[in-house]
Amino acid sequence: MSLQQTFNQQGYVVVKNFFSPPEMEALIQQIESPQSLQCLDQCLSKGTLRFYANLYRHNEYIQQFVSQPKLINFLHPFIGSDFWVRWDQAVAKGPGAKTFPWHQDNAYNGFKQTHYQLWVALTEMTIDNGGLWLVPGSHHQLLPHRPVNQHMVFQGEPESPKFITAEVGDIVLFSSLTLHKTTPNTTEGIRWAYVIEYMSTNDYDPGIEPPFLRVARNGQPRAEFVQSYRGRNNPINRLKHRLSRRKISQILDWQ
Repeated sequence: MSLQQTFNQQGYVVVKNFFSPPEMEALIQQIESPQSLQCLDQCLSKGTLRFYANLYRHNEYIQQFVSQPKLINFLHPFIGSDFWVRWDQAVAKGPGAKTFPWHQDNAYNGFKQTHYQLWVALTEMTIDNGGLWLVPGSHHQLLPHRPVNQHMVFQGEPESPKFITAEVGDIVLFSSLTLHKTTPNTTEGIRWAYVIEYMSTNDYDPGIEPPFLRVARNGQPRAEFVQSYRGRNNPINRLKHRLSRRKISQILDWQ
């Protein structure tokens, strides 16, 4: 079974040794640089759990990382010939950090369409240090959620969840509709992960402001900041988004 077939069936794929340990060490250094303090998410960060968002907008090294040809060529068969970076997020889960509950990422943004989460293991991921759990096959529809504090939490009991064991430099590509969570870190070390969210330029995200980092054009790696993209310029996409909000809000139990 090809990686694309596995993704379509399971909602995720795992690729071992995609990056080298020195590459991951260098990326952690960039994430922890003083200029990244402006990217610290004050709402989600709590105790030893730290979130850094939109790092690529402020750091040229990270811009080059998320748009490197090796990544773009890997993602092309999954996303298509034209796509952009809608978001990125580095997560440091330190000793004692708690569970991040079961959810689909679309529950946070209310999208119907899939976007693509590339989870990069900057350090080893284990059950003990709060690694990633996924539910195979959960990506076929938006599931009921409800707000709990700053989180959107899946309302149900996941069937047959699977823990993703990952070494330094492994990657996990999963659908934004795939149920996932991370568990507490009961070790004395920090578990680092870096997540890049990619979206086809055919789709529309009203929540992201320009400029947009387009990283693939006509199937070729091409990194450039642009003021708009095909899906944003399409009035049908805007109409579909407005019409779907009410139905999605009922599914998600937004208040």
